[in-house]
Formats: sequence, structure tokens, C-alpha cells
Amino acid sequence: MRKIFLLLIILTPLLNFSQTNNPIYTISGKIVDSSTKLPIEDATIIFKSIDSNKIMYGGITNKRGRFEVDLAKGTYNASVEILPYKTKKLNISSITRDLNIGTVELELKTEFLDEVEVIAEKSTLEFKRNKQVFNVGKDISSTGASVSEILANIPSVDIDPNGNIKLNGRDDVAVMINGKLSTLSKSDALKSLPAGSVEKIELLNNPGASYSATMGAIINIILKKGKEEGLNASLTGTGGFKDYYGGLLTLNHKSKKINFFTNTSYARRNPITLATYKNEYFENNTTTSFLNEETENKQPANFFISTVGFEFYLSKKSTLTTTVNYTNIDSKNYATTFSDILNPSKNSIATNTRKNNGSYNDEIVEFVVDYEQNFSKEGQKLTAFITHSIDKEIFVNQFTNTNANFLDEDFNILNTLKSTNTKITYANPISENSGYEIGYEGLFGSTPFEYIDSNINKLIDFTDTNHAFFASYEKQFKKLYVGFELRAEFLTYKINYDYLNTVQNKKFNNLFPYLSLSYSISDSKSISLFINRNYSVPGYYQLQPYEQKISETISFIGNEDLNPFYMNNIQLTYTYYGKKIIFQSVLSHSIYTDSWQNVTYKTGEQVNGVDKLISTIVNLGKLYQTIANFTAIYNLSKVINFTASARIENLDQTGVFKTINLANETITQDFNFSNVNATFSLFTQVKIPNWFNFQTKVMHTLISRGPVSTRQAYTYANVAISKDIFDKNATIAITSSDIFNSNIVKRTRFDSNYISDVDIRQKYPTILASFTYRFNQRKQDRKINFDKKEKESKTKF
Repeated sequence: MRKIFLLLIILTPLLNFSQTNNPIYTISGKIVDSSTKLPIEDATIIFKSIDSNKIMYGGITNKRGRFEVDLAKGTYNASVEILPYKTKKLNISSITRDLNIGTVELELKTEFLDEVEVIAEKSTLEFKRNKQVFNVGKDISSTGASVSEILANIPSVDIDPNGNIKLNGRDDVAVMINGKLSTLSKSDALKSLPAGSVEKIELLNNPGASYSATMGAIINIILKKGKEEGLNASLTGTGGFKDYYGGLLTLNHKSKKINFFTNTSYARRNPITLATYKNEYFENNTTTSFLNEETENKQPANFFISTVGFEFYLSKKSTLTTTVNYTNIDSKNYATTFSDILNPSKNSIATNTRKNNGSYNDEIVEFVVDYEQNFSKEGQKLTAFITHSIDKEIFVNQFTNTNANFLDEDFNILNTLKSTNTKITYANPISENSGYEIGYEGLFGSTPFEYIDSNINKLIDFTDTNHAFFASYEKQFKKLYVGFELRAEFLTYKINYDYLNTVQNKKFNNLFPYLSLSYSISDSKSISLFINRNYSVPGYYQLQPYEQKISETISFIGNEDLNPFYMNNIQLTYTYYGKKIIFQSVLSHSIYTDSWQNVTYKTGEQVNGVDKLISTIVNLGKLYQTIANFTAIYNLSKVINFTASARIENLDQTGVFKTINLANETITQDFNFSNVNATFSLFTQVKIPNWFNFQTKVMHTLISRGPVSTRQAYTYANVAISKDIFDKNATIAITSSDIFNSNIVKRTRFDSNYISDVDIRQKYPTILASFTYRFNQRKQDRKINFDKKEKESKTKF
């Protein structure tokens, strides 16, 4: 398998090479706002044929407002366009040499016209250096859907039924809001955060030194703040199948000095999860008993999420932004589990019905302050932010059983998470093509979690402090980009087991280097190499030592001795931009040291003659992970386009788990294993102007075999259809996630002492209908798809 990956690495850059004898020249310049003189990012530069008015070449400005367009010798009509600015024709026509046109100023339009000249087609998925950008507004299902449902439409993102997220096969993913860690990125919040409040989603495969080294990959969700002056708003109402409904208000009012913005939503959800467990137990290779369990878990929940903020334009070069995020989740947990215990002859010897009348409440308040200061020197910038959040979680559980041999339980879990994150970054260009960045980041967390039942009160106070310093240098040559970054982290854990009168302290001081190389083979082809090191640290859920029952015979417990694991990563990326096809291959190899492994084993206890099982997480050996990701975007026509992706993953794992259970039995599990699995998806969009839009995503995952479990293959599909009405001031949409209800987890766990078949699924698919009305926000369509790639920023400063 490794030879195949090596061959792919060698061959991929050789694809689609082409030569031309026509001289190629470079046109460069800078686009700024005529009033503020600040650079304009994503402005579109268009070169059209004089004869046919056909778009021949184009480019988009970078963060510094700069652009470079490579084009053949000839005569063109040139212009620059971006909403909400007036289109401006460039005073160039005949191209016979390299030319820098200097600074071009754009003026804001006084009002929008009913029919706006088309500017640039932003595809749903865009490829940029070391990241992909998913434009949420281009996803037809974004009206009425949640962020979790939108993430499931992104080719490189996988979300399992429990809400766990993977990016390009990696599970060490951090979800950020506006470039920061946020309570809005919690799994429960993402399931209710409306996609209509999101502008775009950035996918970073190899975050640099300015991000925490615990982030092997990042999903950065950029919320809307409103860009147009005056009052702008949209209102969305959503209703769905089986007790799903909600609404979203997005509003901003922008003047020359202040921009007020808010995204406020309410959602009602009532997911019902079905699970079956069929267990067979052995002793000396002889069956001793069977256990069959069926669970129905109803979790009706009310979500209220609100973001309110102000942007203060202190001067032409400085901005202060203050934001308050508030989240309230009120959820019930009505779970019923029927258990049937059978003897070796499969005759029922005992039954039980276990019910949980539980609840979960989570109230979160988060304060965010951002400051940005630009200097006279272009690209020189100071940015800083501080966030502080208070997250109060209350879990109430009341378990009752019909069988007197089973234990009734009544306990609560209280968690109060307090977190402060501060960061300051200074960026300074050394020259036109080089620059450096330095900064500091501090993370300060406190999580006292408390377990309360009728007999005992267990309090554990978990605090963590992380001081980080980072620096980076980058240089852009004509064809080659070189970047080197270094991050130093000083992490301290303190765990106070109050009920045991013991304190545990841990310190982890580490250096994390990053190397980035990118070579532009031609205007349509590029290749990049990334090398970095990072690590993952356990959170309070992995560390908490309380037993959490899945059923009467299966439980999970955290591991307070769990240590971080470290990863060394290398990634090679090849990107091709064609007239009809955009293709990207990402080949990566990671080596995990002291990797985490979930283990399940017999405790030595029995319940009505059935062995009790416990699951936990431990540090175990090394893991070698090789992943090949392939993504292709095919624009068949102006009406239909396809995005296909494939991921092939090879895992080589080492390590042996040993423990002694309560019956003084030695438990040994061998995790030395090699496995190959793959996932395929096809995302299709059909957009018929003035009629309707339609999209589907179909995803298939092959069977996955591991050392102690096997997960069966599965396929599921999402669909959406929408139509603009009222002269594009409103949109109606119908969306469905997992329309065939086939996103099922079927897994078999096995050991020398038991076999467990697990089947977990949602009882119903998600089907939603929504209506969105825009006030002073006429929907603008961009329908030009450039044959050439977007030019990357020469420096990121």
C-alpha cells in the first residue's frame, strides 16, 4: 500500500503539463477603497477579448489588495469589479510587456441596481494555499439547515451520528468561530447554529504556528457581520418533520463610524436515536450467556443562540469590535432500554426495562473583544483579541428498572467551564515579497466538575494554563514560496481531587516547527509541501473518573492518567485549475506517538449472570497513518456542476493493552494491526436561472476492519431544492439530511471473552422546509467562472 502512495506522489505532479509558444506577460497592481484607502480583498480583475467580449483571463486580489494576472500577448478590455463598489475600467488594452498599473481606487455604489452586472463566480468549494474555502451561500441547503448539516456537505468533512468531526480523515480537528476558540463551536451548538448566519467555512489542513499546536486541523466558521451601509436584515422561518421548527434573524446597521450586527436564532429539535446491542459471552471458548438490548432515546431540545456585536471604526487604520455570544440549550433525555438475558441455549432467564427521565441544560455567555491596528507601512499590522466564557452544564439522570436485581440510580453532574483566551500578533513585511510575524497566545481554563448522588459528592477541579509564543518568516520568489514557523508552548495541568484530598500536577513544554513550500508550476498548476509537528491533550471528558452507564452492563469511564500524544506530519498537495475541471490531490503521512485508543473489557463483575463491560481510553503504542485525498470539481455547464471526492486511508497500529480486572483476571488485547479503508462522495448542483436550484450529496464509506472491531460499510444521501421568489428578495427551500435514513453505525466488537454487535441509527430522517425574506439585501448572483486560478497572496501580511 505504501508503494502505491509513493507512486501517486511521484506521478501526480506530472499530470496535465502543457506548453505554449505565445509570450506570457504579468499585469500587477493594487485595489483600494477610494475613501478609506484600505486594500480590497477578493476584487475581480477581468480581461475580455475585444472581438467576442469573452472572458479570457482573470484574477482576484489578496488580503493586501494586490493582484497578478498572467496572460498572453494581445489586446483586451480590462476592468475591476466587486460588490458593493462601482465597476471600473482599467486604462490598459494592448499587452506587450510586464506591467504594474499601480493603485486603482474603487468607489462605493450609492444604491444597488435591479440587475447587477455579473462579477465572479465563487464556486461552492475553493482551493487556496493550505486551505479550502466553502462558500455557505452557494450551498442550496444553507437556508434552514444547521451548521452541522452544512459541514456534512463538504467533501473533506465527515460527521458521525454522535457529532464527532473528521477533516481529511483526521480526528484532531478544532472548530473555531471567526478564527477563535468559541463556545459556539460545541457539538450541541453546531447542531442548532443556523447555516444562514454563516458567511463561509475555512478548512485548514495544516494550521501554522499562530494556532495552538493541539489543532492538527481547523474548521474555521466565519459568521456574517454585514458589509453594506444602512440597515440590512433577513428573516428565516423553518419547520420540519417530527417536531422540528425554528427561526433566524440576521441584522446589521452600518454607518461610517459604527457597524451593529446580530444573528439571533431559536430552534426546536426532537431527534430519536435507536440502538440495538447483541452480545455473546465466552469462558474458555464456551458460550456462557447472551444479552440482547434495544434502546430508544428521545432528546427533545430547545436552542436559543444570539450573537450581538459592534464594530467601531476608530480611524482609517484602526478597528475595535466587541461581541457577546449567548447560548441556552434545554434538552430532555427520555431513554428506554429493554434487556433480555439468555442462557447458552438462548432461553430467556431474565428481562428488564430501564428508563431514564433525565435532562441537560447548558447556559453559555461569551465576551469577545477584537482590535486591529494598521500602520502607514503597507502590510504592517497589529491585531489582538481577548475572549472570556462561562459555560454552565447541568446533567440530571434518574434511572429506574423493572427488575429488582438492577440498580435504580439518581445522580447529577455539574460542570462549570470558565475559559479565557488572549492573543496578540504583530506582522511586518520586510520587503515586497517577504515578511515576518511574531505573537503570544494565552489559554486559561478552569473546569470544576461535580458528581452528586444520594450517597456521595465527588468534586474534581481541573485547571489548565497554556502560554505560547510563536514566530514565522516567509519569502515569495517568482515561482517558489517558502515559509518557516516555530511555536513554543508551556502547558500546565492541575487536577484537584477534592473528595480524595489529592492533587495531580502535569507540565508539558514543547517546541513545534512548521515548514511550508509551494511551487507554481504554471498558471494552472501548483504543488505544495507541508511538514509540521503537533499534539493532542485530553479534555475533562477523557479525564473524568465517573462511570457513565450506556446500559446496565456497559459503561464508560475516563482516565485521569491519560497523557497527550504527539504527531509528526508531512503533506504533499497538487492543484490543477482547468477550464472545466479543478483537481486537487492531498497525500499525507502522520506518525502518532503514545496514541489514544478506546478499549473495552470485562470488569470481572456480573449482572444477572451477564459479564459487565467497561470502556475507557488509554495511551497505546504508535500509529502510522497514510491518507490520500482526491477532490475534483467539474463545471459541466452554467446549469450543472459536480464535486467528487475520494479518500483512501492506510493505518498501521502497534501496541498491546494489559490490565487486571476486579476478578483479578489479566486482560490482554493486541492492537498490532494494519487496515485500509476508503470513503467516496459526489456533490451535485443544478441551478436553472429563474426556475429552481437543486443539489444532492451521496457518500459511501467502505467496510473498516480494526484489531478489536469491524465497522460495516454504509451509504447516505442529502438533498435540497430551493427557489428565489419576490424578485429575489426571498427564498423558499426544502432540505433533507440522510433522506433514506441509511446513515447507520453497524459495528462488531470482539475479544476472547465476548462478541458485541451494535446498530445505531436515527429513527427518522431530517426533512425541513424554510422561507427566507431579505430586507435591503437583494440576492446577487455571480456567474463567471474563471479559466485561471486565483492568484495567491505573495505574503500573508
